[in-house]
Amino acid sequence: MKDLYLIDGYNVIFCLPEIFDSDDLEAERKRLIDLMEDFGAHNDLEVIVVFDGKGKYLKSDVQNISQEFQVVYTPAKMTADSYIEKESYYRRKEYRSIYVVTSDGAEQNQILGNGAYRMAVSELFRMWKEDKEVQSKFIKQHNLANKRNEIGKNVPEYVRDKLNQLRKREKR
Repeated sequence: MKDLYLIDGYNVIFCLPEIFDSDDLEAERKRLIDLMEDFGAHNDLEVIVVFDGKGKYLKSDVQNISQEFQVVYTPAKMTADSYIEKESYYRRKEYRSIYVVTSDGAEQNQILGNGAYRMAVSELFRMWKEDKEVQSKFIKQHNLANKRNEIGKNVPEYVRDKLNQLRKREKR
């Protein structure tokens, strides 16, 4: 069974002003979702990013981006902290590691009682940066072996000259 990461979305955005610009929250939510979806897929994790209430809905708005990735907007009268605490409590019997990503001390203490692990926002982004470095190295190593090979470089010069003559005749 895959590890589960429950991420307090706004807590991450506001804890990392050097990465996220809190002036445009919609854009930063999308950016966080993209970053965490890539991180989860590359590390074979199940990820749930939770944001505080969206509008005046009485039910959670759960968006299943993929089988292993969800975005949740809590109901109007429920905080992301409460949703994460509840989710970590209900999933504790799944016998897998559950990591709650937040820098909120009170929430960290609550989830420890549920058997989940706490992870500071800075730790998640340290792991994310390391993951990006691994991906970059992999791409560089494998792209060197697949350099572009144009046919023109392998054609003898007399054949190129003949092809150019034919091309000039076609233009007339």
